[in-house]
Amino acid sequence: MSRPVNSTLPDDAALAQLHAQAVNQLSPATLARLRAARHAPRQARAHGWWLATACSLVVALGLGISFTAHPPEPPPVQMAGSAGDDSSDVLDENPDLYLWLGATDLAME
Repeated sequence: MSRPVNSTLPDDAALAQLHAQAVNQLSPATLARLRAARHAPRQARAHGWWLATACSLVVALGLGISFTAHPPEPPPVQMAGSAGDDSSDVLDENPDLYLWLGATDLAME
């Protein structure tokens, strides 16, 4: 939903005229400082990008060299001791389990 336009604002032509008057009232020294300040961040940002790119390259090369010098070893293969799953040994070791089940009504539920 858009808001209604405020009719108290001057039109674009009047604002452009005010801007031109303000620029004409500035001294040449102030204009020179403004131009220098406008162009200074571009130069500083350019150096920052080169520095960030160089650091990224150094880290990538370091990781690449470390992985090629010492490749990760695969996990050891687990040798199968028995052919199948022999879980019956657990139940054969403790016959008290069967006695307890026979003495309670849990087995019938």
